[in-house]
Amino acid sequence: MAQGLCPGGREVELFNEYYFRPLRERAGVPEDFLNSWSIDGLSAGGGKGGTLMARLDNFIVKELSKGDHQTLLQITESFSEHLRSGKSLLSPIFLHFRDKATKRTFFAMRNCVGQGPFKALYDLKGCADDKMLEKDGEPIPAVHKRIWNVAMWSSCCWSSARRRYHRGKVEARKVQLSVTSTQKDSVLEALRRDVSYLAGQRLMDYSLLVAIKDVKEEGTIGLPSGQPFIRQTKDGPVAVHIAIIDFLQRWTMGKRVARAIKVFEKNKATIPPRAYAARFAVHFTQQVVAVEEEVATLNANGLMALSPKDPEEPLPDFHLEKAEEPTFHPVPVESVARIEEPRVDSLREDNKSAEINNIEGPERKGVCCGSGWLRVCG
Repeated sequence: MAQGLCPGGREVELFNEYYFRPLRERAGVPEDFLNSWSIDGLSAGGGKGGTLMARLDNFIVKELSKGDHQTLLQITESFSEHLRSGKSLLSPIFLHFRDKATKRTFFAMRNCVGQGPFKALYDLKGCADDKMLEKDGEPIPAVHKRIWNVAMWSSCCWSSARRRYHRGKVEARKVQLSVTSTQKDSVLEALRRDVSYLAGQRLMDYSLLVAIKDVKEEGTIGLPSGQPFIRQTKDGPVAVHIAIIDFLQRWTMGKRVARAIKVFEKNKATIPPRAYAARFAVHFTQQVVAVEEEVATLNANGLMALSPKDPEEPLPDFHLEKAEEPTFHPVPVESVARIEEPRVDSLREDNKSAEINNIEGPERKGVCCGSGWLRVCG
């Protein structure tokens, strides 16, 4: 065990320290950063899987399922290289360990949004699973609509908690994140790198965590590239935190089954990795908007409620694989916005031949992303 590294004073087995220790050193994370952690302080994190986690000042310790543990073991080398080689919005992971007494496995990552209260806190996937987690300092508990819950079939029977949760989901689907032009360029550069990397690792179901809050004195050690984004408004400075989280989910047989069960759902999260990456990139390329600081105004949540940009302005370039075509004529943003879910070859569910083909074009099979067609095929 590394000198000074003793999570919660417990005896642990460390995984891939050859890669994680340089990440900690590069980010300035001290070796005793988890000494105050307690395994007894774990609580439900609020996700669908009920994952146990503990929040420290600047870090989060999260328990790993068997599948996520194996995924992290497999991607650590490439993950480390990805973080060190360019801009990234991926939430940095700094430690992977097993508690020897309980045989439970954990990882420690940066708390990329810091402490509340938040004007708004969103968990966004660019699909029907988008949701608001907190508004004006008040958490919004999830109240899901389930087919077996007859009382949820009609909105007239919804509880006040369900109505509040639903309003948050509707707002999350439409929200546009306003930043300065320089910040927008930085965000989209990092996002395009990240989704290409995640698709290459066959990972899906990740989220963009967005936090809006007043500027406050907080540590910035280990935060993703250039964060928080600070922008002046007529009401004072606002801090915007953006990070990609929950990126250890592989496209497994369980996910294929879930996709079949949700066959009647529109714009669902459970789609193959490359299709997921393409939708994620297109959606947030549109939803991150540049606003001049001196004229910017915010709504109550610190976010702009803007209409899409000029249709004649192409979306920034993004491709998992760019089709070789001599010429390209960009289509309006409104056309891209109609994408709901890519069609997948039923004979090749592994997504090796999955194609997005929801925009008409002369023998083109792809998604317009501004300066090229995004072809989603292995």
